[in-house]
Amino acid sequence: MKHSYIIVHHTGAEEKDAERVRRYHLSLGWRDVGYNFVVERDGRVVNGRSLDIPGAHCLAAGMNHRSIGVALIGNLDNHPPTRPQVETLPSLLWSLAHRFGIPTEHVLGHREVPGAATACPGRFVDMTALRRALGGRAKAPQPDAPVSGGRRDAPVLPEIPAPLLWRVQAGAFQSREAAERQARRLRDLGIDALVVAPEDI
Repeated sequence: MKHSYIIVHHTGAEEKDAERVRRYHLSLGWRDVGYNFVVERDGRVVNGRSLDIPGAHCLAAGMNHRSIGVALIGNLDNHPPTRPQVETLPSLLWSLAHRFGIPTEHVLGHREVPGAATACPGRFVDMTALRRALGGRAKAPQPDAPVSGGRRDAPVLPEIPAPLLWRVQAGAFQSREAAERQARRLRDLGIDALVVAPEDI
C-alpha cells in the first residue's frame, strides 16, 4: 500500500489504554484496531493495525487505503491532550512522514479530510500549529517517539522511556454524574480535569 497521508484522530472516549481501544474495535467485528498507532496518556506509542492492510479510521476520500491513522486516547473535545501526548505526537508524525516521504501538508486532522463529517480529533488539537511544528523539524531529524506493545507485523520505532506523571486528585464520587459535574467546575476554572473510572485507578 502507498501511504501518502497521515490522519490524526482522538479516540473520542476515555479508554484506559490502547488495548481497550483494540478490544472495542474487535467487538465491532473488525479484523483489528482501526488505527495504525495509538498514543496513550503517558506518551507511549502502541502499534495498532498493520500498515500492510487497509485501515479502519477514515472512510472519507478513500483515506483508509492511502493514509496512516494515528489516534490520541481521550475525548479531546472535552479536554486537551496530556503533556506527554503533546510531546510525543510531533515526533511520531515526523518519523512517519520522514519514513514514507509524506509532505507536511498531507498531515491532516480527521475533520480536515474532504467529506468527513466529524469534529475529530477534537477542538483541543490545533492542526495548523501541529503542521507548523512539523515544518520546523524538516531540516534536522528528531528522536523517534516511544513505542510499547508492538506487534511483529507493525513497524517498530525505538523505545524511549516515558516521563513520570504525578497525578493530583480533586475528589472521589459515588456516581459518574457527580464526578462529571466536579470536572466541569474545574474546567470552568481553567484546570484540566479527567474523570477516571474506578477500574482505571
